[in-house]
Amino acid sequence: MGSEKPKNSTLRLLTFSFLRKNHEFSVASLASKFSARSFGSSRTFRSTSSTSRPWSRVSRRIWKDSTLENSYQCIKTAWPVPIIEALFLPEFKIDLTKKHNFEVINVISRGAFGKVYRVMNNDSQEYFALKVLSKSKVLRDNYVSQVKDEVKIQSMCGHHPFIISSPQYWQDRRKLFIVSPYVEGGDLFDLSEKYGALPEELVKIYVAELGSALDFLHNAGVIYRDLKAENILLDSDGHVVLIDFGLSKWLKYGNRTNTLCGTLQYMAPEIFFLNGYGHAVDWWALGTLTVYLLTTKQRRLPVHDS
Repeated sequence: MGSEKPKNSTLRLLTFSFLRKNHEFSVASLASKFSARSFGSSRTFRSTSSTSRPWSRVSRRIWKDSTLENSYQCIKTAWPVPIIEALFLPEFKIDLTKKHNFEVINVISRGAFGKVYRVMNNDSQEYFALKVLSKSKVLRDNYVSQVKDEVKIQSMCGHHPFIISSPQYWQDRRKLFIVSPYVEGGDLFDLSEKYGALPEELVKIYVAELGSALDFLHNAGVIYRDLKAENILLDSDGHVVLIDFGLSKWLKYGNRTNTLCGTLQYMAPEIFFLNGYGHAVDWWALGTLTVYLLTTKQRRLPVHDS
């Protein structure tokens, strides 16, 4: 019996050497294998060092070179970004320092989710409009998809001469930032309030330019849904610039939607009565706007007579 122990010990040593030589039995190899597979699922995942890793799993932290050269770095886990940041990706890239590139001059306007500032770029000395939105307020009103659509529509359609562009947009931990060109001529509402009814020849120009912008949006698969005097700015040459795409939506031409939104005075009946509507509601709003510019009178709603 006493001679069996050395034999067993020798056998175990030989077995261990064989496994290590032929199967690369090591802590690093085990970690590499298990890091590529979930214990609770048969679905495989790329390791944390993969350059093609999805954005939803990428950490904001950048690993140091010394970490990447470590042979055991494969057992490290890149934590996902916080949910309040992941919800706005990939449209709003995470940048904690870009806001410092702009100097705030004054507040232009205030809205339900934040403020719009007139700012100056510290490098180019150019003026821009910077919309700053509170993430908590956007989430409270379930407005995430709308704000993501807003920046995508402006960035993709902003090359039209009568549509505002959005060259930069990003997020930090608490805010969303949207940069647009600063349009200095004021809006049509202020113009009408100051001068009253506008000349018909001038209104024709405004309506033609707005019609060009709406037709462009519709052909791009966008319904605007908030055409009103307050959302139309005038540039330094007197041309219109359509702004504020917060209620806009991707909608294939000919399709219909049924969301109740917009401004009552400019709202088409099919929106108000929830009958389902398409791009034609923007043309209704343009007609209502035309009457206002020519007469300074707002459309009378049925509720005014009740």
